[in-house]
Amino acid sequence: MFKRFHYAWVIFACTCIISLVGFGLVINTAGLFFAPISESFGIGLGEVTLMQTFQGIAAMVTFLFAGKLMEKTNIKVLLTVSYSVIGLGLISLSMAHSIIPFYIVKTLIGIAQPFAIVLSIPVLLGNWFEKKLGTVMGIALGISAIGGSIFNPIISMVITNANWRVGFIVSGAIVLILTLPITLFLIKYKPEKGQQPYGYETTKNVENKGVDFGFSIKQALKTPLFYLLAFADTALNFISGFVQNISGHIVNVGHSLTTGASVISAVMLGAAIGKILIGYLLDKFNQSFIIIMYMIFGALGWGGLVITTSGTALVASGFLLGLGQAMLLVSLPYFTRKTFGPKSYSSIYSIITMFGAFSGAISISIGGAIFDATQSYAYPIWANVGLYIVSAIAIIMTINITRKAINRRELNNESGYSNKKLS
Repeated sequence: MFKRFHYAWVIFACTCIISLVGFGLVINTAGLFFAPISESFGIGLGEVTLMQTFQGIAAMVTFLFAGKLMEKTNIKVLLTVSYSVIGLGLISLSMAHSIIPFYIVKTLIGIAQPFAIVLSIPVLLGNWFEKKLGTVMGIALGISAIGGSIFNPIISMVITNANWRVGFIVSGAIVLILTLPITLFLIKYKPEKGQQPYGYETTKNVENKGVDFGFSIKQALKTPLFYLLAFADTALNFISGFVQNISGHIVNVGHSLTTGASVISAVMLGAAIGKILIGYLLDKFNQSFIIIMYMIFGALGWGGLVITTSGTALVASGFLLGLGQAMLLVSLPYFTRKTFGPKSYSSIYSIITMFGAFSGAISISIGGAIFDATQSYAYPIWANVGLYIVSAIAIIMTINITRKAINRRELNNESGYSNKKLS
């Protein structure tokens, strides 16, 4: 029985904890501190939220080299340092007496974020799973919503009953306690000598070449598939960034802020379910059909925010567009791995993600600027519908081109697929 146990499942458990803490606590609870800090220092929310801008810019720049560094550096050291920076950084903010330390610490957290949170989950799972990759990736990333539902009320209660300084201490302590044991003792970047990814023995297609099979970053950059996936990631991140404007749209069309909050809750619930399901569906069924299905969810959800008027219909639309969010967080890393192989997966996905990080950062501002000019969010919402359609087309093109290359066995020893067929 124990001989059949594969270490890949330990890695899967580790990524679930990373998702629970990284997305669920570090990212999802950041907004809880804005108002208390603003009140404590007597400054505007604009000055306070600027720290998130610094964090986002730092993360975007880090994506340029994060993937390559993950390949070259001991993963235990890299993740341990990254989570130490995040955990100790959050604790240090409890001692801040002006907004400047927040800008500095959040910039450092932004540098650590790509390694600790964004890239670690898909890269580790991509290295350790040939079979069931979509399923485990969907579950791991879906747990981020569970983390948000657990940690938001906990941190909110701490801030309310104590203060925001204690909130940072508790947040940082949770990060250190839950992540450092797994980064120090359990994480392994990829199978070592005598090991193979889970499903290696039973995978019959031409991907079954081991963890050094696939494209280098230079080879990937010469293929149209890289740019199709980068375009899809950019479009889907733009859509995702606009989610923060949904409650403003709901209020603007005549509903209460409570209704707006209900719609956002439905979005989060839909995203959790969508992420957990899409990985399994991609592993089991026609992948192009699954992408079309999720594109329809997203398009109907965003369109419903404009054409429906009742609170119930708006909540249902929020749930649908939440389901569609899974195209970004699960299908993009999944198809990047399937298209280019594991050889330089972290570097390739890191560069693709950089484009999306920039797009997500500017989408909120663009939506706000359009609202200022038109007094409506309808135009950017309809733009999101169009972006869902074109991003789905880009992903489906990638699926079909890759499948043809695999089916024809157009492979070479160095890059994986024939450059002639993919370029």
